[in-house]
Amino acid sequence: MNSPTEVVFVTGLSGSGKSTALNALEDIGYFCIDNLPIDLIKKLIELIQHADISKLAITCDVRDANIIKLKDIHEWLNESNIKATTIFLEAKTETIVKRYEQTRRNHPLSLTKKIGLSEAIEQEISIMSQLKLISDITIDTSSLSPTALRRFIFKQFSKKIHMSINLISFGFKYGIPIESDIVLDVRFITNPYFIDKFRNTTGLDKETYEFVTSQQEAKIFLNQVEPSIKNLIPLYEKEGKSYLTISIGCTGGKHRSVAIVEHLKNFIESLGFEVKVFHRDVER
Repeated sequence: MNSPTEVVFVTGLSGSGKSTALNALEDIGYFCIDNLPIDLIKKLIELIQHADISKLAITCDVRDANIIKLKDIHEWLNESNIKATTIFLEAKTETIVKRYEQTRRNHPLSLTKKIGLSEAIEQEISIMSQLKLISDITIDTSSLSPTALRRFIFKQFSKKIHMSINLISFGFKYGIPIESDIVLDVRFITNPYFIDKFRNTTGLDKETYEFVTSQQEAKIFLNQVEPSIKNLIPLYEKEGKSYLTISIGCTGGKHRSVAIVEHLKNFIESLGFEVKVFHRDVER
């Protein structure tokens, strides 16, 4: 049986960005649990000894009356040879007030203690002050965008982030995939559909693939697109995206777009990225 080797606690003030931080940790491979009661953490560690979970992230906040016990759990984990890190997120009171006004949500203490927002924030600051003192990392998110906070978490908890790339082939006659970040049109390449021997094939067939990718127009396209993709991917990574979807379209989504996607898959994998391919319309 194996215990997790690392546990990250995300705590701090309500409205300071705990959900954003937890989502970022999930994107880099942590098994994440939101608002787990403190008294269940030891039991959880015992249970996941039977699972293949090496990195665990948990948010804990003022909704748990036993939140102060988190420092004891932190020490227990370190004594058990499980690396524990506590992140404490905070923000200026006026920033938190503005965030609650924008989202129109209630502060947890406003609900339980029947008090106004400003008083709830001040009480939370007082309750959580002890945890702030023992936290390993304290982040003031007052001037941080969600993207900037994600970037900080990525940098702090992962040596190298490689987002995954999704490549989709599709037919324009069936509509553009709504999940696309980048859409490229290859309908200028000669269509194999109008050549008898290719009509009932797809871009996955070797002869059709070679027919499409050997055309001068396809070579010009790839010579332009490949360097662009190579240069753009790091910019999307820097912005904190965990995946990028590139969609390639032709008329019916069976020949040209499929072949080009297969070619780009090999190219992007050669850059060291994980690539997932979806040929949306190839069976239509």
